[in-house]
Amino acid sequence: MNLIPEFDHDLFVSYTRLDDIPIEQRSEGWVESFVRVLQNEVCQRLGDKSFRVWMDPQVDGNRPLTPQILEIARRSAMLLVVMSPGYVNSEWCSRERDAFLSVLGDRVADGCVFVVHEREVERGLIPPPLNDLPGYIFFCRERDSGPDRPLSIADGLRFMSRLYELSAGIKLQAQRLRAPERSAAPLGPCIFVARATEDLADREEELRGYLRQAGLHVLPEKWYPQTDRASFEAAMKEDLGRSKAFAQLLSALRGRDPFDGDVCLPQLQNDLARHAGVPMLAWRDHALELASVRADHRPLVESAQASGIEEFKRAVVELARRAPPPAAPRRSNVMVFVNADTPDRALAEEVARILVQWDVDCYWPLTEGQPEEIRKDLEEGLETCDGMLLVYGATAATWVRRQLMQGRKILSQRTQQPTALAIVQGPPADNKGDLGAAIPNLKTLDCRRGLDQAVLREFADGLR
Repeated sequence: MNLIPEFDHDLFVSYTRLDDIPIEQRSEGWVESFVRVLQNEVCQRLGDKSFRVWMDPQVDGNRPLTPQILEIARRSAMLLVVMSPGYVNSEWCSRERDAFLSVLGDRVADGCVFVVHEREVERGLIPPPLNDLPGYIFFCRERDSGPDRPLSIADGLRFMSRLYELSAGIKLQAQRLRAPERSAAPLGPCIFVARATEDLADREEELRGYLRQAGLHVLPEKWYPQTDRASFEAAMKEDLGRSKAFAQLLSALRGRDPFDGDVCLPQLQNDLARHAGVPMLAWRDHALELASVRADHRPLVESAQASGIEEFKRAVVELARRAPPPAAPRRSNVMVFVNADTPDRALAEEVARILVQWDVDCYWPLTEGQPEEIRKDLEEGLETCDGMLLVYGATAATWVRRQLMQGRKILSQRTQQPTALAIVQGPPADNKGDLGAAIPNLKTLDCRRGLDQAVLREFADGLR
């Protein structure tokens, strides 16, 4: 008898015989060995030896898909695909997979399909809908540019840590299918774990498994489209909107540039999280020598906490479980004067659109009218505002300095000083001249890489 009611088999394994040819006579092939260890681990996790796995020992890619195999697929609760170049090129595996999904078409969305990458396959060659799934990586390289090879139990913890992650996912799905009424409760808070560089793949899997064991919901659950940057950013922003925190593992490797632009994947993910205003935790190994990191990647690595991985994992869980601070009493009718020179007018309007979502009224200087009327309007804005922002983007440092000195005269005449004064440093990131000024309570908001919602939100909260 199997574990999950209403099914004859708990897990159906789809693979190509080419990946299961033994290296030596009388030894197990990779797939057979892998499935045996996986089944034992899932049974131990469940505390139930009735978990049943089905794999066709006679699969050879030359015979037609039989009604018996189709019925076995239909009567299986979950599907595990062993992805490899041989699997992609196998007509038999293609028919088998399509048959399974045709009778159980909603299994991918329901989390019942698991993809194990035994060897590297280009994402564009993986057939849909399997190419949307992040999958579980069971291959490695001995060096960055070296050939890939399958991991085996002989690789010790390197192999077992990934097996633990896969078995934990299968266990969780089996429990949901076995007792859906008990698993209807929502998962814990969502934590976004950024995709790490290849040298940290084991650490990333370890972190994801640790967070899931802590009852947290780990995102992303799907592989983001990488056909263009806009699609990637849209998919990531959607997940960030559901996330309570963002966790990232960083190393000396800069990572690849997926869109042939000027930003690597670790930096892009970090930027999107900052702009979304999600609480962030980044990690680097305390033994990492910063001098070994490329100059253009070093600022990102330096921003990460240097610690042991266990300490970092506990910190992420603590952040996820931390109760939100009590809401402070909010003032109504808060007004900010956003002062900007002509080259930065569009940037000022974008700043205003962001602040408005937090109930902040924004005004910026007029551009039409008599010079005297424009000057008077500027003075009235400074006399009545609750906060002032000076936008320092494409304009010259001399303009910003002049506005600070002129604003000082007007602000000094007020009986009540503004709650918050700040300079928004916007793009471009370079060529920001020294203002040559030190002014009490004047803050600098670093948005040189793009407007950072977390930074602007902190400014808005300070107004109240």
